[in-house]
Amino acid sequence: MKTTRYFIITICLFIALSIPRFANGQSGYNIVLTLTGNHSGKVALALQMTDNVVVIDSLPQITNGSYHFRGNRSLVPGQYTFIQNGRRLFNFVISFERRMELKFNAHMENGRTTELTASGDAENEAYMELQRFVQDMNRRPMNQYEINTIDRYTDSIARRYPNSLLAIIARNISTPPIPQYMALHDRRILHTSILPIRIQSFFTNIVPPHPQSVIPQIDTILNRCTDPLVKEWCGEFLLGYFLSSYIMGMEHAAMHIAKKFLSGEIRHRDPGLLIEIESYVAFNEHSLLGMPAPELRLPNLRGEPVSLRNLNAEYTIVLFYDEDCPICQEEMPLVDEVYQQYKSNNILVYAVYTQDRYQAWRQYAAQLNPEWIHVWDPDFSSGFHRLYNVTGTPKIYLLDRDKIIIGRGIDADVLQDILSYYLD
Repeated sequence: MKTTRYFIITICLFIALSIPRFANGQSGYNIVLTLTGNHSGKVALALQMTDNVVVIDSLPQITNGSYHFRGNRSLVPGQYTFIQNGRRLFNFVISFERRMELKFNAHMENGRTTELTASGDAENEAYMELQRFVQDMNRRPMNQYEINTIDRYTDSIARRYPNSLLAIIARNISTPPIPQYMALHDRRILHTSILPIRIQSFFTNIVPPHPQSVIPQIDTILNRCTDPLVKEWCGEFLLGYFLSSYIMGMEHAAMHIAKKFLSGEIRHRDPGLLIEIESYVAFNEHSLLGMPAPELRLPNLRGEPVSLRNLNAEYTIVLFYDEDCPICQEEMPLVDEVYQQYKSNNILVYAVYTQDRYQAWRQYAAQLNPEWIHVWDPDFSSGFHRLYNVTGTPKIYLLDRDKIIIGRGIDADVLQDILSYYLD
């Protein structure tokens, strides 16, 4: 597809200095990792940042297989991991910003970490126990009793360590991926891998994929984000998630979130992203699925204006194309095949040439089906680019008898599927 790049969603990394202090006292950290078994190379200490990791330090091996990480500034609360040769060894947690004295021992065999122990911090000792327990349970098929056993165990961990990051992680192991378990009020959640996994699972496995179901759940999540940075991250993630959805109609959800950014309900620190969101809204808000198609009254090859809304058709295919578009040259014969299959059901094609080269248009249109309604907008006064999000070609819509949009941004295969659903 010949495209115009106008919108990019970026998932920002929240820098460590933005995390507030959770506890007073001595600062700094002293972490010793001792590895035995078959391993080699540097080990990196990294902080989980939702779906990314940020390396804090990287050390070569010292005596007896030990790696000694030191710092004068306390590590921010979050889920940390050790990485060797591009592979995670294991995770640990820091719940509060304070001085940490930690020791870990692990055995490496064929790239797997075993015999893992922690000392110096009761929370991480419990975290290691939790990981072993869950791994053991997952090695075999589980019945409902065993699932309930995991629930009871993770609940007991959360109760033993209230207000800790371990409690948040434990409650998100086996519970349903619903907003009340996601700790959306707690900024520390941004330094775990919980949010992208749980939010995606929530909208994939629990919420029906329809705007009337999805949008209220989006509001539930955002309303529970009492921390502005958590709300900003969730807003960006949800916007990107629904923009990339292959399910028609999810653009309503993306538009709903985009307008929250523009209204200031979701605060954002990147003015460039807000400009991109403004462009997205402007080019999409008039032609969403289920909306009346914007009127176009464009001249045909004889210079006679033809109104889109006044066409008497059960279904209308609105096709925007360019004679210099390679994908158009492949797609338009396929659209014509679909048209030929269903034209007896009173289907029309309103084919809009998107450029201003009259002779090129006439020559190209002569190669297309003469039964189609061929129109153009030589001075672009109709605003069809903005009304129909024509940032690239081909762009195909399907309208019903009342000129309601029932297919948006589709190709010939999806066009075939929709018409088959209604007509076969």
